[in-house]
Order: sequence, then C-alpha cells, then structure tokens
Amino acid sequence: MPSKTSWINKEVIIQSLRNVGWVGIVYFIGLLFSLPVDVIGKLSNDNQPYPVAIYENLFKMQYPIQMGLMLFVPVILSLFLFRYLHVKQAADFMHSLPLTRSKLFFHFTVTGFVILIMPIVLNTAILLSLYSFTDLQQFIDVQDIFIWCGITILMNILLFTAATFVAMITGLTAVQGAMTYILLLLPAGMFMLVCFSLKNLLYGFPEDYFFNIKIEQYSPVIKAVYLENKIFSGLDVTLFIAITLLLYVLSYVLYKTRKVEAASLAIVFPVLRPLFKYGVAFCFMLVGGMYFNGIYQETGWTIFGYFIGSFIGYYLAEMVLQKHWRVFRQWKGFAGFAVAISLIGLFIQFDLFQYEKKIPELEDVEKVHVSPSYYSLTDNPESLIEEPFISKPKTIEAVLNLHEEIVNNQDQNKATPEESEQIFFYYKMKDGSKLVRNYQVNIDKFKPQYASLYEMKNYKETTEQIFSVDSSKVDKLSIYSDMGNRQSISIVDPEQINEAIGILKEETYNDTFDDRERVNLYNVELLLSENQWIHVGVRNNDKKFESWLQENGYLEDIRMAASDVEWMYVIDQERYRNRLFNVMDPDTEALELKKENKGIEIEDPKHVEAIMDQLVYNQMTNEYMVIIKYKTHGNVEVRGLKSEDTPSFLKSKTDN
Repeated sequence: MPSKTSWINKEVIIQSLRNVGWVGIVYFIGLLFSLPVDVIGKLSNDNQPYPVAIYENLFKMQYPIQMGLMLFVPVILSLFLFRYLHVKQAADFMHSLPLTRSKLFFHFTVTGFVILIMPIVLNTAILLSLYSFTDLQQFIDVQDIFIWCGITILMNILLFTAATFVAMITGLTAVQGAMTYILLLLPAGMFMLVCFSLKNLLYGFPEDYFFNIKIEQYSPVIKAVYLENKIFSGLDVTLFIAITLLLYVLSYVLYKTRKVEAASLAIVFPVLRPLFKYGVAFCFMLVGGMYFNGIYQETGWTIFGYFIGSFIGYYLAEMVLQKHWRVFRQWKGFAGFAVAISLIGLFIQFDLFQYEKKIPELEDVEKVHVSPSYYSLTDNPESLIEEPFISKPKTIEAVLNLHEEIVNNQDQNKATPEESEQIFFYYKMKDGSKLVRNYQVNIDKFKPQYASLYEMKNYKETTEQIFSVDSSKVDKLSIYSDMGNRQSISIVDPEQINEAIGILKEETYNDTFDDRERVNLYNVELLLSENQWIHVGVRNNDKKFESWLQENGYLEDIRMAASDVEWMYVIDQERYRNRLFNVMDPDTEALELKKENKGIEIEDPKHVEAIMDQLVYNQMTNEYMVIIKYKTHGNVEVRGLKSEDTPSFLKSKTDN
C-alpha cells in the first residue's frame, strides 16, 4: 500500500525558522516593551498622576515604536523569506526539491503569518492578564485590547502580503523593499501629485480640499499612521481584508508562472516593464513640476520641471531595467511619452470639459457653503455651527453672482500673496452631486459682489459662530483689548452675559464688508459649558456694545487710549515700497525708517486716538504703515491704514 505524502514539510519550516525566526523574537520584545511593560510601569508609579488619556486608544502607547514595528517588520520578514527567489543558486536549489510551487508558496507564506501573529497574540494574552489582575480595567475596556490585536494583525498581514506580491514581480531584493512602499503609497502619492498639477492647469481646482480630505483613503500606510487618533472603521477593515486576499491570490498566480532564471532581473515579467518604465517617468515628471513650481511659481519653470523630471525618471527606469547606464539611445520611447503627455496637458489646459466655466444654475442648487477655507466646513470639530450651508435662494443667488464674476474675470486675479484671499465654494446639488471650487483672488476686484453676499443676514448666520451660541450655556465671558496689553475682564453674571451676547449678535448683523479688515478694539471670548471657546471681535463702529461696556463700568478698564501710547509713527508705503516689500521682515525695516526720520510722528493725543480707531490688520497692502509703541508693552505693533480712512491732518502732512 503506497504511503501518503504529508502536505507539511517539516524541513522547509525548520529551515525557514532558522533563517527568520529572530524577526518574530525581536517583534515580540518590541511589542512587550511598548505595551505590557509600559502599562506595568505606569500602574506602579504612585508619584505621578495616571495619564488616563493614553488608554483611550492602545495605539497611543509608545506610538512611534508601535508604528515602526508595524510598518517595517512585515516587509523585512518577507525580504528574508523570499530572498531565495532573487539569488540564482538559491532559486535553482529550492525549485529542484521534490515540492510543488504551491507547497513552497504556502509553506513560506504561512510561516511568515505565524511569525507575525504569534508575538501579537502573546502580548494580547499578557494584556488580558493585566486587565484581570490589575487596575487596568479602570481605564480601558477589554474590547480595546481585542481591537488593538485585530488591527495590528490585519496591518501586519497586509504589509507582508504586499511585500510578497512585489517579491514575485522582481528579481532583486533591494527593489522588492523599495517597491513595496512605493506600491502602498503609490495611490496616495499619485493622487497628491495629480492634484497639485491640476491646480496649476485648471482654474478653481480645490487641491487642498481633495488632498487633505481624501488622501488617507488612498493608502493603508497613511491610514495606519493615523491610528493614534482614529481607529479603522468597519469599511476600512473590509477593504483591507479584500486587498490582502487579492494580493495573496495574485502572488500565488505570479509565483506559479514565474521563471526560475528570472533571478536578478529588476522586473521579472516583460509585460510589466513598460508599465514600470513609464510609471516612473510619470511620477518623476509630476515631482519635477511640483518642485520647480514651488520655487519659481512661473509657468515656464513648471513646464521645465515636468520635462526634466520625466527625462530623469524615464532614463533612470531604463538603467534599472537594463542594469547599465548606456541607455540614452532609447529616445523613441521617451519622445512618444513626451508627445502623449503634451497632448493630455493641452487637452486639460483648453478645458474641453468646461471645468473652469462650470457654474451651477440656481434652480439646481440645494444648498451651498462659501468661506475663506475648506477647514471651516470639513475639519473643524470645535465649530458650533451645525449647518454651515446656505439654503435661501436669494443668498444662493448672491453666491452664484460672486462665483460667476470670479470665473469670468480670471485675468484680474493676478496679485501678490499679500493682496490675495482664498474663497472656497461647496455646492450640494438637488440631484445629489457636489461641485467644489477654490480660488485665490484679489478680493478688491470683486468687492461689490462679495460685499453684497457678506452683508446678508443668512450668510452671517451660517459663518459666524456667535449665532449658534445659547447664552444659557455660557459659563464665562472674557473681554480683553486687542491693542496693547491691558488686563482682561471676566463676566460670570448670567444676566449680563445674556445682554452682551444679544448685543454682539446685533453688532455682527450690522458689520459691513469693509469692517472685516479693521483691527478689533476688543476681543470677546465665550467659555461654554461643554468646555468650548468661541471668539468675537469688537471694532470701533460697534458703538452699542461699547456703550454697554460704559454703562456697566467695564470700558475704562480695557479701552486703550492715547495716554497708553509711548509713541506713534506713520510711514508712507508708496514712497518706501521697495525697502518695505523686498525684505524678509518689513516690521524691522519700518523701524529702520523711523530711525532715519522717513515718516511722521503723531504727538497730539486726539490725532493718536483718531488713527487708532481706523487701523487695519494688513499693513502690507494699504497706503500707510503705522508703528505703535505702548508704554507697558515691550514690543511694537505694526498695523495698516487705508487712504480713505486717513484723517485730514495726516494727509496734509504726508502730501508735503
């Protein structure tokens, strides 16, 4: 009777453990000191308050060490396990054994899985023991331990499988290591680089929005880096399991078809070599364009960056594939690539899909958000505004008018960084679709349209947090001067808090578009019961609030007066623009101009207060720069003064 051959080959397993078993031991020790030992140390430290926040998420404990182990150990293990594929003698020997490729593949991969999983399971068992016999259960739930265990195992298996997949398509161990991380980061990296290029090619493309909101969805490595603050969702887990299974199956199929003599080749399968070559050229092209655009911010230099980047990438890939540097005769492939990319660039530049001109119709818009940044809509958990969208047709129409004016006058938006502002539009359409745009504009060119929108009550109610404040939930109201350093005052009386908030809402309704640039005379901070803070600025035209401060005896304590000013100096920026704008620190240069007596010192107390009431924050784009030295303040303050706000006494002096 013939004997039955065992599926398990002990010799292969033992030999594998001799070669790579140390990786599992190192991993176990690393996790042991990152979690159980750290827990014991903190629980036994009676002299230090227990840092409860650390245990809201076990990934917070020794986070850099955990991430380092998670991201590098699986890849290193795969490099050593499948090293035999990349050395000709070892490949010939392993494939001459009386074992099918299927058995070899499963032996090595399962060995890798066990080496990775065992340290995690053992440390989980230790944590569960600590949970049962120590005070650890006061700070975390047992499910937190199992969540940590499950996610850590999943990420280790995913990275190991990805490295194994790369091992099947290359014949060089060094290339395997590099390409593993390129594979895992490629979707996110490509997404980032493409977004950057589209920002330069398409007017209004919201690069920051897509990059900051969507980037983590395109790479498990980036997702893992955020584990300290955000645990995987059920969808993330399902997706990563699916990716792991897909990579495992592909690795098996590729291993079955891989030729033994392919060891030492950069890319084993000929069909993948053009993909590798042109993929490297494309990535280098995007990096080159981003680099030169970031330095020079000119179209010519950006195009040069695209060309030189693609040139370097293409021939570098050729050198890797051919393993020598005499590759510059292969110019036809690069020429074809350059022509194809140029056609795509022209296709985008001429906006054949009408991306730049697309503005929604009023009847198609359900609601819209408009603000200086996507942050206020997507990534601001401290905001009290529950519904930051405008839904009233009249206000939506004002938004569309502003948007249309920006699109139709693209040429007017050429301005220095100091003169430009960002405007972010986010439309939710009635058919469920979205339209997102972001513009860097010279706001003075669109002042009528922006002012019309800004001064609408509905717009302010969706952008100013003061309208979302319930005065009954405010524990304290603090007021301090934004000029100088007078001490703040605090109000805790509920009746006064209610009165102040009511007046602040009324003053905010009355604020004009021009008021938003003015320096706040006072800043108001509201401390809410949920330990949230919001800030409201009070300007010189908010007379009702100032009267309320006067009536309640607070005004004299916080209002800065001419008597608080040691000296005030005004400089005409038009005359000294070259000196002020061509230096790294305009404030320091302004002080140098004062020493050279290149401006006017304001000495009359009435004139000092008149100027203080008209100051604006942006000192670089207005006609005058005002330097103020307060008596009780060590540093000077530098503000701006608009020409139309300049008192007559000052104009008469500067005109001479």
